[in-house]
Amino acid sequence: MNRIAVDRRAVRWRAGTGVARYRTGLADALARLPVAVEPIGDGGDAAARAGWCDVPRLLHGRVTATRADAGWLVPDLYRLAQRRFTVTGALTRLTLPDAPAIVHWSHPMPIEVVGAANVYAVHDLIPLTDPGLTGIRAERQRRLLDRLAEVAAQFVTVSETTATDLCRLIPHARDRVTCCYQAVDPGPRGAVPPGLVPGAYLLAIGRVESRKNIEALLRAHRHADTGLPLVIAGPDGHWRDAAARRRVEALIAAPDVIRIGWQDDATIAALIANACALLMPSLAEGFGLPVVEAMALGVPALASAGGAAAEIAGDAALLVDPHDPTALAAAVQRIATDADLRARLVAAGRRRADDLTPERFAARLAALYERLW
Repeated sequence: MNRIAVDRRAVRWRAGTGVARYRTGLADALARLPVAVEPIGDGGDAAARAGWCDVPRLLHGRVTATRADAGWLVPDLYRLAQRRFTVTGALTRLTLPDAPAIVHWSHPMPIEVVGAANVYAVHDLIPLTDPGLTGIRAERQRRLLDRLAEVAAQFVTVSETTATDLCRLIPHARDRVTCCYQAVDPGPRGAVPPGLVPGAYLLAIGRVESRKNIEALLRAHRHADTGLPLVIAGPDGHWRDAAARRRVEALIAAPDVIRIGWQDDATIAALIANACALLMPSLAEGFGLPVVEAMALGVPALASAGGAAAEIAGDAALLVDPHDPTALAAAVQRIATDADLRARLVAAGRRRADDLTPERFAARLAALYERLW
């Protein structure tokens, strides 16, 4: 049986983020394929404290994994590999005894498994295309992608938009870039937070930050005057400047805005399923996971025209220019009050979500792996 290694954390890493959801979808997809999956784990901080981690060796040379739980154990691998790259600019070369044919990394990690076909998932190029919208340093991201392009058997992206950006910005990788999208499965639903009436609120999901265009959305919601509260679910994120953050904090204090912070996956699924509509007029995305989750759950969505969000949504979402305040307010008002529009978007959304199921993702990965094998 063919063998594939994947990265794994001892404790779930950045639960709820796009990368974490991608990793979950990847595990589900691999379970559908006739392959043996071998996780590469790091043992967690407890393992490092126990003295299992040879820090100088990891920072300055090759490292070797040991077999553990049908996978591989390299204590503190991920944290120290990132540190090594930051300090030295070098990838960590990991030796696995009897290495599998393929290693599928869930995002661009500065690690190469010697003797395997290393596949790196790229979720977006926002640090390079829109550096003001993220706290990730553009110079480090470009340096990392340049180094990975020297060893990668393949880059897989979650959208054609990201694939195009990667080919343009890292041209020596363009013959090894494939869009496989990602699996979308909202999973089991929890309970809607107290005080919310099903079908009687608009919903925005994600970090409250400049990239999500949250200030423009709040102003559009105020001007649309739909009579429906705007629920914002997500933690604080990156801001271009302190003044913008203060303006958003003042707008969030309005009585028709409900800020509930970060929620677990089951609560997010319940929030989406019970919303009148999902609103996501962000300025930059690599995929736009909440939009597709809304489609899968039968909820109409508003998304930005242009970029990955528009690519993924197609004609199954109400698309609007996120830089046009008047158009955005009109779109919010329309999706909240036009029942026929919402019904049309729900029907189109279910069809679009069918293209992004775990089964379809597994089939795309199988085709990619077949080429590498």
